[in-house]
Amino acid sequence: MGGNNQLASYVTTILSSIFGVVLMVRVFSHWGRSEWGKLFTCFIGASLAAYCIFKPAAAVQLLTGLGTLIASVFQ
Repeated sequence: MGGNNQLASYVTTILSSIFGVVLMVRVFSHWGRSEWGKLFTCFIGASLAAYCIFKPAAAVQLLTGLGTLIASVFQ
């Protein structure tokens, strides 16, 4: 993830793990209270975050295309 920079790799790994634990706690919390809409949006957010972390170049292309599509709607 961090390329040749070992410190960046460790920091990215630690932050990703913390983010994953927070999302997991939120998912179980929403599931326990039967908040299905919040549970679903939490899953979507986690999927998007994981995609951005593990495939950053593809995520930039996806978000650029999505931004272009949204901008073309308002012209």
